[in-house]
Amino acid sequence: MAEFAEHVRLVASRCESFRESKAPEGYPDSLALCIVDSVQSTMVRYPTVENVISNYRAYRRERGGDPNKDSAADLAATFDQLNGHEAWAKRIGNGNRTSTAKGAPLKAYAIENEARAMINVDIITVQDLRTAAKDPDQLARVKQEWLKVPGQGPGVTWHYVQMLAGIPGIKPDRMIMRFVAHALGVPLKTITPSFCVKLLTAVADELDMPATALDHAIWSYQRTR
Repeated sequence: MAEFAEHVRLVASRCESFRESKAPEGYPDSLALCIVDSVQSTMVRYPTVENVISNYRAYRRERGGDPNKDSAADLAATFDQLNGHEAWAKRIGNGNRTSTAKGAPLKAYAIENEARAMINVDIITVQDLRTAAKDPDQLARVKQEWLKVPGQGPGVTWHYVQMLAGIPGIKPDRMIMRFVAHALGVPLKTITPSFCVKLLTAVADELDMPATALDHAIWSYQRTR
């Protein structure tokens, strides 16, 4: 316990300058955009994610839709309209894959499957996800379905989709974990995602700031280094 408290103190001291930071709004009314952004965001430069989001918005607007209010069902329907994830990747997404493993599926495949996974557990709208976050048992069921999709097992996108939906949290991706390791003076390989989330949540409390704002401040700092 004393060791963890010291870890909080050390990291908090590194984050003092982040106190007034604000997190982007995310997609408070569009579960579809939350899903697309979270899945596309791993292992890439963020401008590639912005391109996919822009393409998705354009596609939906061309058909009279409002992407900023799209549900998981609206997202799933785009795959039906385009006859599958490969065509979706060409029209809206890109060739990025869920991992560097040989034969890893396209991120478009994961996006489609996450949309259908959410529908299967009755998480259709972004408000449904925010409501589920208030019930640990329901949220655990949703998480279980999310993590089943190829490439999503590490949990980074699970944390991120919630943050984009307006649920406070920490996204333990490589840049965030690298910051924590450097702040503590330990090898990156010793930092686990679960420890990173627990530690930075405590640091956010220590600094009296939202966890999502701290996450974004650290990510922005690491991005410019």
